[in-house]
Amino acid sequence: MIRPDHVKHFFVCFIITALGTIPWQIWHAGWMLALPMVLGLCAGFYKELDDRVATGFDWTDILADVVGIGIAMALYGIAVAIRWVVTG
Repeated sequence: MIRPDHVKHFFVCFIITALGTIPWQIWHAGWMLALPMVLGLCAGFYKELDDRVATGFDWTDILADVVGIGIAMALYGIAVAIRWVVTG
């Protein structure tokens, strides 16, 4: 069952990861693609550790984080592939 907290985790990590790919688009340094994934996961763990006091640690929230990060990176990969096909 998807809880509202899962949706929050998904979208926060999705947005952090998607916005984090912008520096790579500017400077094209390979390590910069790992940075948005790490930042998204850190944000998710931080929120979950903060929730630990109120509701307890929930690994399904971390799963929602990973899904958000994965979809953001997949969409980024699709966008890069489309740009490569269009521009040659």
